Amino acid sequence: MLDQFTLSIFNRRTDKYGGDLRGRLTLPIEIVQGIKDSVGDDFPVGLRYSVKSCIKDWRQGGLPDEDYVEKGRDLKEGLEAAKILEKAGYDELNTDVGTYDAWYWSHPPVYQKSGLYLPYTKELKKVVNIPVIVAGKLGIPEDAEKALEDGQADMIGLGRPLLTDPYWPKKVLSGKYEEIRPCIGCHTGCLGRGFECKPLSCAVNPACGRERYYEIKPTLVPKNVMVVGGGVAGMEAARIAKMRGHNVTVYEASNALGGVIIPGSVPDFKLDDRRLISWYRNEMKRLNINVALNTKVTEELVDKEKPDIVIIATGAKEIKLSLPGIEKDKVASAVELLNGTKKAGKNVLMVGGGLVGCETALYLAQSGKNVTIVEAKENILSTGKPVPHMNKIMLIDLLKKYNVKVITNNSLLSVTDEGAVLIDNKFKQQNVQADTVAIAVGFKSNNELYNKLHGKVTDLYLIGDAYQAANIMDAIWSGNEVGLNC
Repeated sequence: MLDQFTLSIFNRRTDKYGGDLRGRLTLPIEIVQGIKDSVGDDFPVGLRYSVKSCIKDWRQGGLPDEDYVEKGRDLKEGLEAAKILEKAGYDELNTDVGTYDAWYWSHPPVYQKSGLYLPYTKELKKVVNIPVIVAGKLGIPEDAEKALEDGQADMIGLGRPLLTDPYWPKKVLSGKYEEIRPCIGCHTGCLGRGFECKPLSCAVNPACGRERYYEIKPTLVPKNVMVVGGGVAGMEAARIAKMRGHNVTVYEASNALGGVIIPGSVPDFKLDDRRLISWYRNEMKRLNINVALNTKVTEELVDKEKPDIVIIATGAKEIKLSLPGIEKDKVASAVELLNGTKKAGKNVLMVGGGLVGCETALYLAQSGKNVTIVEAKENILSTGKPVPHMNKIMLIDLLKKYNVKVITNNSLLSVTDEGAVLIDNKFKQQNVQADTVAIAVGFKSNNELYNKLHGKVTDLYLIGDAYQAANIMDAIWSGNEVGLNC
């Protein structure tokens, strides 16, 4: 509310609370003066302060490095306002950037860079003498420390990183950086749940907000636990089971732990997903969990090892379409393109406008490809688990920035030598030229081994995408739940 009062785009008042910058700052000035009158000048009062609004238009933020006319507070006005606020009596500025018309600045998603506010607070530090506190994706200790050393901040504020790992400060103080569980900027478990009218938690820390109920308690009877699958669901189940005192072995069919997040974390903007994989791999080593790579678990292996508990975390397989021309070399799955097992041509048709399809399309467009998304629904990012608002609108804006075309209400009918034939919901067909037809129409649970073992193994559990193809949060939460109770 205070921020809106100080912006000319919102404040149209003609009394003393409107008009020029000084007039629009009257309300926050009177507030600090009132507080000081009541508690004295030596009582510290800070203000949450946006040094720049990043408003491109009504309900429209401006992207990083985008050339646009600031409709809210530009940096020049932001610096001038800060000097007035300091003179009025504020003792510190808890600084961010953005507004609720520019959600993805106020609540930076995965697509924003670490320390995104620092270029602005560096300028702010030059014009005020009071401390400047800065938040905004500073959960990487090295980045936070560098911000202090470079004079871009006096203190570091952490929000989501402390939801993810409340022991962040202790781990930094003791130099155990590799043990810090990283926030991945997904918003799914925190603000995303708020949009769904659910209590706040964290996608990668299921105990957040409900610590009493998710306390890790030692098992009374240690057992041999076989975890089949080394994705995040399997590793979370293994981690919790081991911490409770079980003897755990993780079996992974490929040569690396991480599952589908490995290809999903290839784009530069998915750095935090790569950090999450690294954290889980380190946890497997730190807890001395047995890991068998390049090992495909069969009924025979289960019979041989005779584990007390079997947890199936075999993930999901990409859904394959059965259409004319689908066998052509120009057809590739999103995973194949991300893994690099297949290369995309200059012109790419991305079939599927869900999160995987859109993020892969953005990755290809940033690599210089001409990309068109075709989606059967009326809008992209409208299928599967809800994508939190700030992540969704920034991804859509980035797709526009990189000239990714979108065709909705259409499906793939066939693949041709020239490209593909699409058909809309009124059966009208159109031809689209493409060198590569990429398929991203979702995933189907891989529960074959579970079905074979069902009725033969007493303590048998199915978790993660193997139970239901969803997202990182569902995978980790299901693994955590079984690890706590097996």
